[in-house]
Amino acid sequence: MKRHTSLASISAVVLLGLVSYTCQAELTPKSHITVAGIDVQSRVGVEYGQDSNVTYQVNPMNEMDSAYTTLTPYLRAVGERGQDRYLLVYSGEYSRYDNASDDDYTDHFLMFQSSLRFGLKHSLNWFIQQDWGHEERGTELTEGFNPTQFNAFGVKTPLQNKFFNSELRYSYGAPEGRGKLDFAWQIKDITYDKLDEIQGADSDFYHYVKEQEWQENTLTAELFDQYSSRTRFRYSLISNLRKYETNPAKDSAENYALVGFKSHRTGKLTLEADVAWLYKRFTNNSQAQSFSGLNWDANMNWQPVKHSEWSLYGWRRVKDPTEEGGYILHTKVGVSWKHHWWVERFSTKLDYGREVDDYRIQQNDRKDDLDVASVTLGYDFRPSIRLELNYQFARKRSNSDDVKFFINDSSKRSVKRHLGYDKSTIGLTLKVQI
Repeated sequence: MKRHTSLASISAVVLLGLVSYTCQAELTPKSHITVAGIDVQSRVGVEYGQDSNVTYQVNPMNEMDSAYTTLTPYLRAVGERGQDRYLLVYSGEYSRYDNASDDDYTDHFLMFQSSLRFGLKHSLNWFIQQDWGHEERGTELTEGFNPTQFNAFGVKTPLQNKFFNSELRYSYGAPEGRGKLDFAWQIKDITYDKLDEIQGADSDFYHYVKEQEWQENTLTAELFDQYSSRTRFRYSLISNLRKYETNPAKDSAENYALVGFKSHRTGKLTLEADVAWLYKRFTNNSQAQSFSGLNWDANMNWQPVKHSEWSLYGWRRVKDPTEEGGYILHTKVGVSWKHHWWVERFSTKLDYGREVDDYRIQQNDRKDDLDVASVTLGYDFRPSIRLELNYQFARKRSNSDDVKFFINDSSKRSVKRHLGYDKSTIGLTLKVQI
């Protein structure tokens, strides 16, 4: 499972607060009022499809082609007491492959959020999130591995991980006022689970996996300014301290100064952007190159007519590599077009994006390009029932056919990654709001 950090993690509270709406944007929610006035909404999705390259292999001879079935339940409960609000969300993803059962996985997401108000200008928000996720074989820590390497290192199934995320946020400002001042403390933690087979197969690789576990503390001070009914500004100071318990050489400190805005320029155009000056240094590794420069995240939506919408989006972020020290400049740009045809129930969406990973590590000039194109056809039988046909093609290339990394500090034992892949998936999905 890929984890978005840096600028993405800064907006965690906002995103979690909106998770129920973004997850079911194509369905009309059905509310069920239960005991104590709690509003419960639920939905379920079932997808059947075909994956041409389950484990992201560069060599066509090693590709595994398989049909798959995925079940995605979702449950949301909201309770209110006066001005206080409580939100509980659960979502799951259960996926099974016909010809690649070793790569079956089950993911869970659980989140609780509370918003408490004290008088007119004081509020306290707290959320806690727990993910039980996975990394697909051939990605992240096992990127570029072939079947022989999977077996040699005991990676018989996807790597399982647990991600914990919690934030306490105090806000000063009236709900309808122009400005608001926030102070927040956030804790994040990622660990890898069920590594017995890996430990038994290769102790060096087991140690390498454990070196990727980290804990992070974030302190944030933010000022929000509702400049007008159409434009809002945000000014933030953010400090991240990340610690790798098994590999202190990767410990880092990040400091951001961020300016953001969201503006409805017209009834048809919306602009949203965050620009941050970031200074990142490695506290226990004097040889690792520090980073000082801009991170940015931008999105533009243009709806020239009611039934058609264009989006341009992109970002640049700094992320940690799996190897010791250094950093990766991760950049993405993309465009999408969504259109409702002669009946409002039928829609299409086209999306294309390019991601570039530029490795800023000593004696490593690696640069990866990933192109992803997708097409989605959707039909709403009813406001609560939707059928989708999705096709996606991904192609990854690098300026190096393979790279070496080390999994034992004392002996400098090297392992080779074989970079690049072609992958296509096609799936038919039924979504039902219960």
